[in-house]
Amino acid sequence: MHMQDPSVQMELFNLGIKMEQPAGAAPTALSREKVVELVMQSNDYAFDLFKKEYTEVMLKDPMIMPVLISAIAHDWVFKNHEWSEENFKAALFEHKIYEDPNVAQHMQKKQFELMMMAQ
Repeated sequence: MHMQDPSVQMELFNLGIKMEQPAGAAPTALSREKVVELVMQSNDYAFDLFKKEYTEVMLKDPMIMPVLISAIAHDWVFKNHEWSEENFKAALFEHKIYEDPNVAQHMQKKQFELMMMAQ
């Protein structure tokens, strides 16, 4: 198993986003549909930024990717929609967003693009 292997990378990424259950409950305004929409948009933004700014960092330290992508995405959600990381994580958890096949597929596509770029 090699660190540059995309399937290994995916696994690391998925481990990076599996999280502990947050303390608070999800705000009711964060419906499942809304959260899926925000996850997709914030991750599009995060991956694009990452491609522009952090590709070199990833080559040096592949483990940083999930952490950075997640941080950038949460910042985007807060800046554009004013949901705190706590609230958003609670909603992600409550709606089991990362088990959603559309979200998973979207994330994998983005990750794969990044891996291909890093080759």
